[in-house]
Amino acid sequence: MHKKFTVFIASIYTFFFGASIARAADQLALPQPDLSVWNSDKMKPIHDFANIAIGIIFGVAVLYAVVMIAWYGIKLQGSGSDLIKSQEAKNGLKGTVIGITITFCAIFVIGIILYVLGIIGIKNT
Repeated sequence: MHKKFTVFIASIYTFFFGASIARAADQLALPQPDLSVWNSDKMKPIHDFANIAIGIIFGVAVLYAVVMIAWYGIKLQGSGSDLIKSQEAKNGLKGTVIGITITFCAIFVIGIILYVLGIIGIKNT
């Protein structure tokens, strides 16, 4: 009974404390970043370098994934009836697919963040 009462009091406290934080956040105006330097022509070499670097990293990741999928596929075909080798090949395939999925998702999230910040995307001219 005492534990339920404590949980109830903690829930009420959290509800009201969270509500007061939410109201304070509504009243607080956050400063907007000044991206004029980022969008200037002086930053073009950095933009170009970042685009090239991301392209190279992404290309290497995709090439590595293709090679590893082929490698583990060959190992799976060659494992025959050996359950240990078969399981190792399956785990390798899973790891490769998970790794390339994480790579795609990371690039997607970075693109969304840059779009929201207004650094890339459709410009109003």
